[in-house]
Amino acid sequence: MKRPALTVFCAAVYLAIVVAGMAATRSQAQQTHQPRQQPDGQAISARLPVDINSDFCQGRQTWEEFSEYHVELLRLALTYSNSGIVIKPVCMDYPTEKRRIALLQAGDETNIVFFGTTPEREHQLRAVHFPIFLGTTGLRLFMTLPDVSSRLNQISSLEDLRQFSFGQGLGWPDGAILQENGLTVVDGRYLTLHAMLARGRFDLYPRAYWQIRNEYDWMHTAEPSLVINNRVALYYPQPIYFFVSPDQAQLHDAILIGLKRAWKDGAVMALLRKNRETGPSFRNIDPTSLHLIHLPKIEQTTETDDAMQKYGLVDGSNFTTKPAPASRKNQPPS
Repeated sequence: MKRPALTVFCAAVYLAIVVAGMAATRSQAQQTHQPRQQPDGQAISARLPVDINSDFCQGRQTWEEFSEYHVELLRLALTYSNSGIVIKPVCMDYPTEKRRIALLQAGDETNIVFFGTTPEREHQLRAVHFPIFLGTTGLRLFMTLPDVSSRLNQISSLEDLRQFSFGQGLGWPDGAILQENGLTVVDGRYLTLHAMLARGRFDLYPRAYWQIRNEYDWMHTAEPSLVINNRVALYYPQPIYFFVSPDQAQLHDAILIGLKRAWKDGAVMALLRKNRETGPSFRNIDPTSLHLIHLPKIEQTTETDDAMQKYGLVDGSNFTTKPAPASRKNQPPS
């Protein structure tokens, strides 16, 4: 019996099996990391509006260097989702909140934005029910002038707070929340509100816990008379979500899965503490020392109530959380 021929044949068969297995493994790996396809065969991407005046859009930095918190969080979520979906920045005159709704409904230029939620917005669009700042948008500290800050230190109730006027941006849903509670609101464009405050056009400029310290650093440079009151704050549940176009179910699911995994791993809190926008407040302002004036609960969807119960840092008691690992070389948890 010609065993050498049989040996060569068996070796050839074994080699063919090995090569086929390697090819299948490569194919599976490629499928795992390639973006999912939409029904029309096009790869899904997160088309995100970016201010035309930003350093990225002006060519002064790369997309990898662009580090606004919502962008870094979206990158984190998509990484943890294992979806292969990528972000495609869309440079434009940054849209107002009203315009962002119209853009998402059309779904042509952009398919994802972020802003504060309302039941109407959750009906019009597809909300990713995860508060991207862990509910600290509704914890409102006040930027003001020194004499007004002294008066503010003397109050203890919502009724006391009604003697002050409040600055708000055009179209911000918080303006309606304040007015519904009998508070006087003065509207203005975001980039002029700190100047209006310095000139006495209104008394208090409420800003979210996560943003006030970073904003104050540049606003105080432009208007040195401004101060942060560190005694009195408002609280009402007002989460900010990612919203996607109504037909973007796969994009929605990938972001939500990724955010939940990143939150469970401690990566969301770690990002809040280190990002240039949010880090100054999370590292330097103790929320537990604030006297909170709670506004009556505003109407929210059941999904938002559930999300805030699970992920919201309501009163500052959970502001210290174990940070995420320094690197993520392994697959995210399922």
